[in-house]
Parts: sequence; structure tokens; C-alpha cells
Amino acid sequence: MLLSIAFVACKDNTKTEQTAENTPESLEVAMQTAKADLAKNVAELQASIDVKITEAEKELAAASEGSKAEINVKLDGLRKQRTDLEQITAKVSKATADNWAQLQADAIKMVSDIREALNK
Repeated sequence: MLLSIAFVACKDNTKTEQTAENTPESLEVAMQTAKADLAKNVAELQASIDVKITEAEKELAAASEGSKAEINVKLDGLRKQRTDLEQITAKVSKATADNWAQLQADAIKMVSDIREALNK
């Protein structure tokens, strides 16, 4: 009798805990949290790009004719990055559980690539 009480007391509840962790509600919460974090990172990067665009526009206004072409190329690249981030923001906001994993991976790569390009 004592042995069966001890056995019941030491029962392995990991299956119950794993099931509770993988409920649709908990997965939805995890996805929403990840979406919010990604949106925050994208917004911060957009702000950085906006600052760089403003700086480049001021530089262009004061630049000589010879250096304007180079600054315009830089501005075009920054504007494209901003547009790419706006598009990914829209996709993230519309993401569903079905397409979230791939979209998240793509967005993280894009953010990383843009950050790397800005730091050059």
C-alpha cells in the first residue's frame, strides 16, 4: 500500500505539462509576442534609416555636382530599405500561424542584412 502511494506521488506529469505548453492559445500568445518583438525591432531600424535619409538629404543639398550622384545612390538604397521594412511590417501584422515561421525567418534575415549595410 505504501509503495502505491509513493508511486502516485512521484507520477510523471511531463506529458500533461507539455500538452499545456502547446495549446493553441499558448502558441498564439507566443506568436503574438514574437510578432510584437519583431515589429519593435523593425520600427527601431526604420527610425535609424529615417535619420540616415535626413542626413543624406542635407548632405545632398550642400554637395558639389560631382558628389551628388553618389549621394543619390545612397539615398535610393536607404529609401528601398525603408520600403522593404514597411512591406515586412505589413506582412508581419497579417501573419497567421500557418505562415509565421517562414515569415519570421525572412524578416529576421532582412533586418540583419539592413543593419549590416547601415554599419558599413
